[in-house]
Amino acid sequence: MLSKGVSGMGFHHQTIDADPPCGRLGSCEVTDLTGNGRPDVVVTGMGAVPTISIADKEINVRKLPVLGELYARTETYAFWYENPGWERHDITSESNLHLDVGATLYDIDGDGRTDLLAGQGYAHNDVYWFQQPADPRDEWTKRLVTDRFQKYHDLAVGDVDNDGAPELVGLSQRSASVFYYDIPDDPTVEPWPDDHCTVVDDDNAVEGIYIGDVDGDGANELLAGTSLYRLEDGRWTREQFAAGWDDVRVAVGDVDGDGRPEVVLSEGDSPKYGTHPGRVGWFDPHTWEEHVVAEGLYCPHSLQLADFTGDGTQDIFVGEMGLGENDLPTHYVFSHVGDGKFESQTVSQGIPTHEAKAVDLDGDGRVDVVGKSYEPNARVDAWLNPVEADVEETERADSTSRQSATD
Repeated sequence: MLSKGVSGMGFHHQTIDADPPCGRLGSCEVTDLTGNGRPDVVVTGMGAVPTISIADKEINVRKLPVLGELYARTETYAFWYENPGWERHDITSESNLHLDVGATLYDIDGDGRTDLLAGQGYAHNDVYWFQQPADPRDEWTKRLVTDRFQKYHDLAVGDVDNDGAPELVGLSQRSASVFYYDIPDDPTVEPWPDDHCTVVDDDNAVEGIYIGDVDGDGANELLAGTSLYRLEDGRWTREQFAAGWDDVRVAVGDVDGDGRPEVVLSEGDSPKYGTHPGRVGWFDPHTWEEHVVAEGLYCPHSLQLADFTGDGTQDIFVGEMGLGENDLPTHYVFSHVGDGKFESQTVSQGIPTHEAKAVDLDGDGRVDVVGKSYEPNARVDAWLNPVEADVEETERADSTSRQSATD
C-alpha cells in the first residue's frame, strides 16, 4: 500500500478561485482561447445541492417548486479563467444546466475557434455545444446536440470509425450506452439528426474514454472504461481487458519506456462508490498483463500522462478527491525507474482536486497541473512545476530547517 508523505517535487500551489460561481464542479479543460500562447482554464458545474430542515427531515432545495428555480439562477454553470491573471468570464448565463463530468473542447463549426461540448448529469438528458464568439469574453451560444441518453460521463472527439472525419463520442452511464455522432455539415441544427447517431454498445455503464490506435495496428480503437471496442467488417466488437477494476479514468501513453503505448487506469470513484480503495495501474495492450503502480488511494479521479521530471519519458499523475471525507487529499507523480517499477513523489497534500489537467500554464517549458474540486467545497487551483534552480533552493531551505531543528 502506498504511504502518504513520500518525497516531494516542490510544486508551488496557486489558488485560481477560492469561491467559484457554482457548486459541484464537473469538468476542467484547458485551451488557449485568447491567442496569447497561454492555456486558459474552462470549468463546468452541476450546481450545489443545498438542503433545509423541515420537521427534522432534510429537503433538497433544488427539488422545491419556485424556490429551486430561484436558487438555480444564483449559479453559473460554464465559465473560464483567462491566463495570466485568472480573470473569470461566464460562458453562459442560462441557469440550471447541470453540466457533469462529460465535457470536451473542439472546433465544431470549423471557424478556427475552439467550442465547448458538455453533457448533463443524473436525471438530465442533454448534451450541448457552446459556440465560441469572436471575443471569447462574450456569451457563447448554447446549442442542443442530443437529449437521447441520460447522465453523461465523458465526451471526446476523434475519428472513432476510421472514416477520415471526427465524431463526437459519448458515454451515458444512466442509459448504459456507448455512442457517437457524425458531426453534421451544419452543426447548428438542433438536435443533431438521429441518423447521425451510432450506438456502439447499449449495455455498458462506464466512465473513462480514449480514441486512438491502442494496439499498433494502424487503426483507431475506442477505450470505454475497461472495454476496448474495434470496428471490424462494419460491426463493433468489445474486448474486456481488465477485471475487478471499479469505475476508472483512462489514459494511453508509453509509461514503461518500451516505445509502445500502454493503457493506464485509475479508480477515480473508489472507495467512495467502489468496492475497495483506489488503485492506479497499467496494461500492455498486447498481453493485457496487469501492473499495479499504487493502491490505497482515495478517489484518484484525476489521471494524466506527461513528462513532469523533464527526462523525456512520460510520468503518471493522479490526484485525490476530498468529498468531505478525505482530510489529506494527496496528488502524486509516478515515474518509471526501470523493470516496470515506479517511484512516487508528492505534488501536493491537503487540497482536493478532480479532473485536473497537466499543462504548461506559465510558459516555462515545464508541465504544471490545474484542477478544481468536486464537492462539498468548490475551488479552482494550480500547482506550478518549478524550474530546477527553484527546486534546489527549496531543498537547501528544507535542509537548513531540518539542521536548525536538530541543533
